[in-house]
Amino acid sequence: MLMGGGSGSERPSSAPRNTQTTADDTISGSLRRQYSADQEISQYGIGIRSQGGRVTLTGTVGSYDIRDRIVDAAKNTHGVVAVDSRVVVNTNL
Repeated sequence: MLMGGGSGSERPSSAPRNTQTTADDTISGSLRRQYSADQEISQYGIGIRSQGGRVTLTGTVGSYDIRDRIVDAAKNTHGVVAVDSRVVVNTNL
């Protein structure tokens, strides 16, 4: 008696999700390393969320230049298909 349909269709449908999760983890890790290596950017807590190659950045920084560098780094990271910057600039920091 076969249970659950027995077609084996569950394995292929879960494989792309696992592959994408790994790719998103790689993107997030790469950005964390880049931001940590930059003395100015590393002063700020930048939130990074990657889902399906789409990166969402959050946090508050002290200048437009720093915000632009954060966004540019994300746009130029392998595997990123889109960047949603929610990084706020507060020049009073």
